[in-house]
Amino acid sequence: MTMSTLELLFESLKNTPGLLGISLSTVNNFVRLAAILKTAILLRQVRTWNAAVAPAILPPHILSFIAGRLSLSETTVRALWDSLNQEIWSREGAVLDDGMVPPSTLDALSSKFWLCERMLFPTTQVCTNSQCINPEGLLRWKEEPKKVVLFTMADGVQEGLAVSLHCHKCKTVYFPNYSARDEIRQYYGGVPAFIQVSDHSYVEHHVLEHFAMLSVLSWTSATNAAHIYHESLSKLERSQRNEPRFRLRTEHVWDGFVALALLRDAELHATILQVPHGGIQKNRYTDAMRLRNERIRRSGQPEYAHWCTKCHRRFDQPDGTTKYVDCLITDGISIGRPCCGVAHCTGELRTPRDHWCDAHQEQARWCVIVGCAEERRQDHRTCAHHAAVEDHYDATGKAMFTLRTRLQRAQVSHPTDAVSPDAPIDNDIEVEILDNGATVECPEKPETGIRTARGKFGRNFTHNEQLLVRPCGMIQGRETFFGSETVPQVVDMLKKKHLMPGSMPRIVCYDNNCGLYKWCAAHAYEGEALHLKVGLPVDVFHWTCKHKKSDIECSVHCNPHMFPDIISPDGKTWYFNTSAAEQTNVWFGGYHAIVHEMSADKYDFFLDEMILRKNKLTRAKLEDEDCFPGYNEDLQFATTDVSS
Repeated sequence: MTMSTLELLFESLKNTPGLLGISLSTVNNFVRLAAILKTAILLRQVRTWNAAVAPAILPPHILSFIAGRLSLSETTVRALWDSLNQEIWSREGAVLDDGMVPPSTLDALSSKFWLCERMLFPTTQVCTNSQCINPEGLLRWKEEPKKVVLFTMADGVQEGLAVSLHCHKCKTVYFPNYSARDEIRQYYGGVPAFIQVSDHSYVEHHVLEHFAMLSVLSWTSATNAAHIYHESLSKLERSQRNEPRFRLRTEHVWDGFVALALLRDAELHATILQVPHGGIQKNRYTDAMRLRNERIRRSGQPEYAHWCTKCHRRFDQPDGTTKYVDCLITDGISIGRPCCGVAHCTGELRTPRDHWCDAHQEQARWCVIVGCAEERRQDHRTCAHHAAVEDHYDATGKAMFTLRTRLQRAQVSHPTDAVSPDAPIDNDIEVEILDNGATVECPEKPETGIRTARGKFGRNFTHNEQLLVRPCGMIQGRETFFGSETVPQVVDMLKKKHLMPGSMPRIVCYDNNCGLYKWCAAHAYEGEALHLKVGLPVDVFHWTCKHKKSDIECSVHCNPHMFPDIISPDGKTWYFNTSAAEQTNVWFGGYHAIVHEMSADKYDFFLDEMILRKNKLTRAKLEDEDCFPGYNEDLQFATTDVSS
């Protein structure tokens, strides 16, 4: 309501019986407070009440609450409602002004009437269940409102009330964020103002967006985000700072982050988020996370079909047609998560601290020395032959350098809840075998040559993340490599990520393109033809310094001078920024400490979300630079043969 409208209403009230001498600020505060309580007023009417019609009389307890909050008589409140109810009912929502700030905690008045200025209601007041036999009519209060803590951006930590409603026909219960029926929690469409992160805690979505941006720009972990809020945004009194209910916890930040991302994803794809209503909170979103992870793995990021003038080069042909050449760079970064100890096994672990997936649990029977086929001793991890190696490992675990390692871990530049100072230190150790066998007897080792026993005491981790990056910095996708980064894996990744006709880039830059070309040519008899469809230039430094000029792959097939379409007009530099992947890896590597102890589902979800948000920032930057970012729909690619 504009000030001029309020003044007109105020003028009309001056001569109203019961309102003589009332001030403009009092009228303003009444209108705002009554508008905030509009849903509470509506839900106290009969079930058949028309929600578009303002009730003529305020419910008694709401009348008393407004009178007490504004220090007015109930007679005055009735007179104000009689005069202004239509105006109040036409307002979609209201916020408190600076002159009417409620207490941060629920006072005696709120506790008495179960009303306050910060109440969370379901987004609907009628049943929306399509199977309900009688969905018409207002929902009923299921129970008294629940006292909750709200973590806000502007006002810090505040107490409020969360209202739940129910349909007496189909028994669906409606909460502020979602409805629940048959143990299924179905969220409402869109992103709510406050997202529930525990039974009694809600976080404002602006706070969660702030945390997500901190993670993108400064590698902020969930633990550090919670600390930042508590120290700089909570606005708690000294007496409140140590109360557990007023502290935002690490799990609150993570659950809020996941819920926000899933709700944004559902909104983007015009779907409804559904999760289990019962069970353990930490497992609630797992299935929904897996569904999104799998979709992104198969279909790529939303910017999969990205196009801009930095990653596509235009050529106007003499016949009046236009051709384009695009470039994609792939490179690996050594960050990973715990995985099965069997080489290249992609099976999931039950927990990040496990060593083996379900399919390889029998490996726990065997000695951890590499190459040893003996069963381990009871309550030990090595066989009798390698007992000395385990003794050495146990001794190093108690040594001063282990304590130093824990200290360094506690002081890393990006500390996180994922890698705590008390987490196990995973070491592979090597012990030299003396000729007289004094150190360890190793029947598997030859009498000459390498005389070292290697013990695999620690967990296994994925080898690296392979990124697919456009020269403009847009991240098209990623793939987790297990065990090693090999040419066949890169070839397989390129094919799987570009199944759509016309989606394969014209030029692929990879730090081992000559090896990739050689492997493809060697497997041409099996139908491999990637090297005939895609240009595979090597870096100029690689071509000049790394390989002999007699190497036919580097000198001929992958010689950068064989690809004039990617060379700048001056003939001295690349047209495309072929270092984009390495530059992106500098940013991506900052998440190493955060994801190091994550489960597979959490790991994939978090990294995909970081890439998605990073891409949004990159797109905005490209728009500011007039690079005309868009999506490749009917783009026609150049068809010059690159097989020679």
